[in-house]
Amino acid sequence: MVGLVLVSHSRKLAEGAAELAREMGGPDVKLETAGGLEAPGHPVGTDAALVLRAIERAWSEDGVLVLMDLGSAVLSAEM
Repeated sequence: MVGLVLVSHSRKLAEGAAELAREMGGPDVKLETAGGLEAPGHPVGTDAALVLRAIERAWSEDGVLVLMDLGSAVLSAEM
């Protein structure tokens, strides 16, 4: 089964979308999030290292689908 990674500038948005996706897809869906930044006081943004770790956790033989919220999230996922 293809893994799924949700990338968002907002951790809350990524986690909320993941909650809905898990409810729809069931327990077998391999789903990870990479939302927001870990910088205190600056929670909004994307971090290529967080995206990479999420892709590694969601990886399967069938691949990983990465869904992003805004253009710069694409840049983080491409790195």
